[in-house]
Amino acid sequence: MKIRRFAFAVALALPAAAWAQFIANVTVEPAQLKPGETAKITVNFDLAGSKAANCGLRLHYGDGTTQDFKINQTKDVPLVTTRSWSAPGDFRVMAEGKAQGALMAGCGGKNQEFFVKVAAPPAAAKPAAKPATAGAAAPRCPDGWTLDAKSVNRKTGAYTCAAKAGTKPPAAKLECPGDTGYFENAKRGQLGCRL
Repeated sequence: MKIRRFAFAVALALPAAAWAQFIANVTVEPAQLKPGETAKITVNFDLAGSKAANCGLRLHYGDGTTQDFKINQTKDVPLVTTRSWSAPGDFRVMAEGKAQGALMAGCGGKNQEFFVKVAAPPAAAKPAAKPATAGAAAPRCPDGWTLDAKSVNRKTGAYTCAAKAGTKPPAAKLECPGDTGYFENAKRGQLGCRL
């Protein structure tokens, strides 16, 4: 009977003793990162003179997700974990004392927080356009093909060469200037460069 009373008294005293561990601060390294990169989160404690910790902790990651921890061994202090965020934004990482089961009270002290910035990577630069033939010599057509003067665009470098309908295009394709691309239409007897 005395053993039961003693065990009951100890069980009641444990949650009160757990309040001797306080959340000191939380840090996140690096504080700025890109989506998918991993950050190291460290929660430091003030054990208020005790040599061991015995309390519960909840980490809020600022994106609606949380994770619970039991701090009950010397190796748990400081608590170190990792996290990554998949989307850009500003996130508030918060350490909160939270009971873990009936016999483990939450860590004491005020909630501690740290702000993390997850920045989207810069947009990829568009490749520079190939220079057009402005100011260069007039476009050249393959042997047996003639330049359609009305089709020449000096700004873009586009042009069309004409031959009899059904004329087979040459094996070597034309080199097209700027952003233009090669085209051919043997049925109509046309080939050249266009946008």
